[in-house]
Amino acid sequence: MTALVHPDPAETPVRESVQDARRSQILDAARTCFARSGFRGASMQEICAEAKMSPGGLYRYFPSKEAIIEAIAQDERCGAAELIETMRGSAPLLNRMMHCAMGYFAYMRDPGACELMAEISAESLRNTEIGKRFAKIDESVRDIMREIFVESIEKGEMPPIEDLDATISLIQAAVDGIALRQINDPDLTLPRVEPLLRRLLAGVLGLKA
Repeated sequence: MTALVHPDPAETPVRESVQDARRSQILDAARTCFARSGFRGASMQEICAEAKMSPGGLYRYFPSKEAIIEAIAQDERCGAAELIETMRGSAPLLNRMMHCAMGYFAYMRDPGACELMAEISAESLRNTEIGKRFAKIDESVRDIMREIFVESIEKGEMPPIEDLDATISLIQAAVDGIALRQINDPDLTLPRVEPLLRRLLAGVLGLKA
């Protein structure tokens, strides 16, 4: 009778760690390619070369470019949710918003991050499956911001706002615009941005700067 060979539990985390590292390697390479060539222009061959992997190795993790884009969209969704959740808490609302915004700007200073964001923004304006994936991320961020603002108004932390949705759109446009501006204006450093953005948000929301 053949004995059953059970996997060593100690080996499982090692295999998972290797798989996670390979997956991250592919996604990092794909982000670089998409930032450089766009979602439409980048090819699986380009991603393979950037990841320094054979097509066979890459396809074991992602069967198509669409699957890679979906994985990136999911990562972006989780990252956006985690970042925007930092706006919750007991500290003054403006401080929480600034903490969130400055964290976003710092992240956008990573190589290729702004370029990829520009590509995501362009795709989100198109009625495509790619655009729809990333538009959902924007909607989820808006929903959380709206919830936080409504709670702050109910607590008397900020004055009522007649057009809350337009206000949220304006804030998003300002923050995204500053992030994208970093592509062509590297001298727009975080210490220079912080006091100006604080005054802008305070004025828009009727808060004390």
